[in-house]
Amino acid sequence: MFGASLVGTQLQKGRYKITAKLDKGGIGETYLAEDTSKIKEKQCVVKRLLPQQEPPVNEQEEHQRWVQRQKWVQQKFEQEAEMLESLGKHDQIPALLAYFQEDREFFVIQEFVQGNNLRKDIYPGGQWNEHAVTYLLRDILEVLEFIHQKGVIHRDIKPENLMLRQSDKKIVVIDFGAVKEVTSQVINTQGQVVINSVIGTPGYMPVEQLRGQPLFCSDIYAVGMIAIEALTGVFPLQLATDPNTSEVVWRNRVQVSNNLANVLEKMVRFQHQQRYQSASEALQAVHNLLQTIPVSRPPYQQPPPPLKPADFGRRLVAYLIDISILALGSLPISAVMFGGTATLWGLIFWYAVLGFLYCPVMESSPMQATLGKMAVGIIVIDLSGNKITFEQAIKRHSSKLLSYLLVFIGFLMGGFTQKRRTLHDRISGCLVIRKQ
Repeated sequence: MFGASLVGTQLQKGRYKITAKLDKGGIGETYLAEDTSKIKEKQCVVKRLLPQQEPPVNEQEEHQRWVQRQKWVQQKFEQEAEMLESLGKHDQIPALLAYFQEDREFFVIQEFVQGNNLRKDIYPGGQWNEHAVTYLLRDILEVLEFIHQKGVIHRDIKPENLMLRQSDKKIVVIDFGAVKEVTSQVINTQGQVVINSVIGTPGYMPVEQLRGQPLFCSDIYAVGMIAIEALTGVFPLQLATDPNTSEVVWRNRVQVSNNLANVLEKMVRFQHQQRYQSASEALQAVHNLLQTIPVSRPPYQQPPPPLKPADFGRRLVAYLIDISILALGSLPISAVMFGGTATLWGLIFWYAVLGFLYCPVMESSPMQATLGKMAVGIIVIDLSGNKITFEQAIKRHSSKLLSYLLVFIGFLMGGFTQKRRTLHDRISGCLVIRKQ
């Protein structure tokens, strides 16, 4: 197992079935898994930690180092896992479900958060109004206050590590840097740390964190940079710095009130002594700002427009366009393969082959639709409103065979069910809707 992809494998004697890879970094990987011991809420997140070590000098030293490192990492890993377990009691931090060592590797099992991260809402060119940014600051700092009160520095706060939970639109803080530290440190044969890698993301890390000395106010800096990014629509690394003071220059890019600007400037001061020293202190300043603005909700908490299921007529037109495209594509291939004359069975064979390439690829792509669906303005989504995976698209296309075998009854369901879902939509967990 060591070093190989875990997709398709099982952990803890088959309890955790790895279904997909979510992310990979230099010191670990994150997978989506199913907990087969549960009846409900089976999905969970598996974090696989990849320990680092010094290059060995000889076989004896390599073994000695491995033994020393395993002892150190085991102890450190258990300490950090206990920390995660304590933090996971907060409603807006994923619960720790289990942690263990298997085949010389370390694993953390956490609650799966259904939703999207804030990178979907904070992007280059997109600018939030200052009221929305103020509420965002409050929502992040309320969770960060709890984290800091537990004596923990997150170390990697960024839009990608702030999940918007689908069920209640609350911010959930994920991916703590403390566990990453266990595998980013390199130790020698005496069990001493000889290399201490920096944990964090450029643009959201202040200078003391870059030097390997993170503080509580380092997290405050990261939150401030997220707010500035939301206001300006500019990625932090693209913002200029004052050559004399090293302060971030951003106020020339957006019009905001002095009250909010002053709070943000204090959050992102170059000298850490000049920042808010805790999340509680920064949160109090934000609460003071909220007293002066009308009650509103950030854009990420606005209710989405209602989904409009695609009517049967549109789906029928899209279907006819797509089968025409596939038939026209199959005709020349069949003719070439069968000596210049297209045969019925040749057409059917190549129609099926092209269909398996065309439909799943197009529907799981950023377009979310085949050419026929694009022509009539409809797309395919999952039940959460997100783009379907390639595996879902394959399942959706394959299950159309059932509808054919049932004399098209599976297709006709799309004209009578409330959400216009056909049999293959139901089997694959999909919806076909009008494009917003």
